[in-house]
This record gives sequence, C-alpha cells and structure tokens, in this order.
Amino acid sequence: MINFLPGVGLQQTDNTLEGDLRTRVSSEFLEMPGLRLTVAQAARLFSLDRERCRRLLESLVQNGALSTDGTVYQVSGAGRRHA
Repeated sequence: MINFLPGVGLQQTDNTLEGDLRTRVSSEFLEMPGLRLTVAQAARLFSLDRERCRRLLESLVQNGALSTDGTVYQVSGAGRRHA
C-alpha cells in the first residue's frame, strides 16, 4: 500500500483502513438484523478474500458485535457466541 497521507505512517494507515472495514461490516449487519452470512457469502458481499473475511468476522465476534454458530455470522444476540 502506498502512503498518500503526509505525516501518517503506513501502519497507521493500514489500521485506519481495517477499522473502517470493521465499521462497514458491522454496520451492514446492524442495518439488516436478520442478515446471516457464511464466510464465503460475506467475502463476496464485502469483496474480500475468504481468509481476511474470516479474521474480520471473528474479530467482530470477539468484541461482541456479531455471534456465530460456527457456520453463519449474525448480529450478536441472535445466536450463541463462539470463541
């Protein structure tokens, strides 16, 4: 990734983009409370590779935004949390 922001380190830019992505994904789930997605479906929806998407979804489970039954991810409280 090329750093276009003066005074902002590459790591900080990457963290900001990752944070923006987490916000976007969690917002989609909040805006559509019945949304239930597998990793493959979420990867297609958010234009991510499957592994990056899986890590992102798992981070949202860890912080309580999403829950999973081990196969599908949904808004927290709609299913059980998996660690």
